[in-house]
Amino acid sequence: MNRIPLRIRLTAIFAAVMALVLAGAGYLTLSRFRESQAEYGAATGIAHQAQQEALDDLVRELLTALPIVFVLATIGAYLLAAAALRPVERMRTQAAAVTEDTPDYRLDVPPSRDEIARLATTLNDMLTRLQTALDHERLFVADASHELRTPLSLLRTEIELALRHPRDATELHAALVSAHEETERLVQLAEDLLLLARTDRRDTTQTGSAVPDLAPLLHRVAARLRNGSPDKAITVDCPAGLTAAVPSDRLDRAVTNLVHNAQQHGRGPVEVTARPDGDRIRIEVRDHGPGFPPDFLPHAFDRFTQADRSRGTTGIGLGLAITAAIARAAGGEYGAFNHLDGGAVVWISLPALARPPASA
Repeated sequence: MNRIPLRIRLTAIFAAVMALVLAGAGYLTLSRFRESQAEYGAATGIAHQAQQEALDDLVRELLTALPIVFVLATIGAYLLAAAALRPVERMRTQAAAVTEDTPDYRLDVPPSRDEIARLATTLNDMLTRLQTALDHERLFVADASHELRTPLSLLRTEIELALRHPRDATELHAALVSAHEETERLVQLAEDLLLLARTDRRDTTQTGSAVPDLAPLLHRVAARLRNGSPDKAITVDCPAGLTAAVPSDRLDRAVTNLVHNAQQHGRGPVEVTARPDGDRIRIEVRDHGPGFPPDFLPHAFDRFTQADRSRGTTGIGLGLAITAAIARAAGGEYGAFNHLDGGAVVWISLPALARPPASA
């Protein structure tokens, strides 16, 4: 049944309904004719033979006319179905012509405001979303390739120099240290890219349980990033009992990225604040530096973007992008703004962990 063209199925349905209608109309016509003939004959005394002949004539006329009407109506239904489905077939042909080489191609939207026009609009919106996703993927691959090229080139140069020119133990050790640093950068980049890929496809194979108490996690992150250095002041303001419906390892990574970003690009103490926000929790990280350039704020969470590449800061511009991806995967939100008193503020809002109802 599914292999039969839609216009044939619509025509068959119409033909079946039409057959029932014509059969019912013929039956009612004959019934009414018999009743009227009986009444008229009783009143006028017309012979039964004449009435029967008139009835036979009517039956022959119905048997001749009804099939003709049925055939003509069926043909008309087929033509109407074909005409109604012609825009759909046109859209199918146009959709089949869309390839990766014609990403800007869109379907023609008919001027009518019917279901066909809405279908064309919906398909065009879908094509736009697919094109946007494809553009993001291509840009992501291009940026990743660019970021991989630099450490790989440096690593190859170090190895080639070590092989071509004899070195003493000190020089060889320095070359190995440099190669190790570039290798670590490659490993970190690969892990970041893998985490982004997993969060983009909403990977459910996450380690770590939800966070039943946020304060200890924030204090651990602050202690780790202070690293025993008094000039890396990090303050944490988080009331007890805040929860987050996010795997602990992912939340640890998100907050670490926010604090590390504030340390790299800001000045003064870094302030980490967490507060309840309805059925969510909001975590803010503020630094006391110059803040984000205004034209950079809309792109702060884009991948491979940095506000101050020229200042020689390390990193590849994936920290905030990873934090944003973690927040999105958890059903949360994120944002950034410049504080009125100076410095940048980056925040994430995450669903709170549902508490079990208290027993009576």
